[in-house]
Amino acid sequence: MNTLNDQLSMWKNKNQPVPVKKKKEKTSDKAQKAHSEKLSDRDIRELMGMNRPRYEKRGGAIRQR
Repeated sequence: MNTLNDQLSMWKNKNQPVPVKKKKEKTSDKAQKAHSEKLSDRDIRELMGMNRPRYEKRGGAIRQR
């Protein structure tokens, strides 16, 4: 028959906590490309939609501005 200390040590060996693996942070390719890509002033304005047609409502009708 085992003593209480022997039982406790056997239980500790069986029930050791599983070490948690840390996840590595992945750097996305999109983030790296965005920093390396140089955009001109014209390209930036186009992306913001400044050169697109604007529509507004006048007198109940939608008209291009």
